Amino acid sequence: MKIKNFVASFLTVTSLALVGVSMNTQAVDAATVSMSDTSSVIYVSNANGARLYTDPDSQGNMKLNGIGLQNKSAWRTNRIANVDGTVFYQVANNAWVAAADVSNDAPAIAVNKDMYVKANGGVNLYDAPNGSFNGYSVSGGNMVHVYQSQTDANGTTWYDVGMSRWIKGDYLSNDNVKQTLTMNATAYDPAVLGSSMGYSGVAANLSKFPKGTHLRITAGNGKVYDRVVNDTGLFAYNNPNQLDIAMPNSEALQFGRQNVTVQVIG
Repeated sequence: MKIKNFVASFLTVTSLALVGVSMNTQAVDAATVSMSDTSSVIYVSNANGARLYTDPDSQGNMKLNGIGLQNKSAWRTNRIANVDGTVFYQVANNAWVAAADVSNDAPAIAVNKDMYVKANGGVNLYDAPNGSFNGYSVSGGNMVHVYQSQTDANGTTWYDVGMSRWIKGDYLSNDNVKQTLTMNATAYDPAVLGSSMGYSGVAANLSKFPKGTHLRITAGNGKVYDRVVNDTGLFAYNNPNQLDIAMPNSEALQFGRQNVTVQVIG
């Protein structure tokens, strides 16, 4: 989702997510006004859009300025006004949106795909993002169908798996990880050996990883290599805990020999 940030004047803004609002001069009466600084992103949650108000005047009155923000659009804010108990967020010079029309949580996004639970044991399900445990759980390795996702104010993504049951995104993966293990690895350049196999493969002990097995290999520096087993060699034939990863020669020389984390993707 693109986060929008107004420039100094609405007169210079084009192609923003704005919706028309009647040029109404309805005022919000307020006896006291207090201001505080903030730095956050807010999301319009009113299905009809969020109306914008002018700066509070000396009496604490705020007027509609004839412009509105589109539902589900995201905006940066750096100031909060409390007008006699009613909270507003500033999104531009002389432009404020009522807290009742926005949320600190990103809106739900429609999703329609299968994902996999990555955990040892069960994972609790909740009735909403950051909601209450509803008594249900799913086991690690299971596939679930995801219907929508939502990101909370802390940046954590939650997924709706149906029937008002949500799971924290930390426990879901697009890949079905069958196994995770630590192995020893070296690297080689197939082209140096006169091969045209390219760099998408990895040599392994075929009794452990048959040809066609998808391996996700994470090196000690965090770099990830997605490879498919397409070869073996004497080193791997004699040592089932050994891999030889295809990569350009200059990179292979830097890789050396090291322990790596290997995920077997189903």
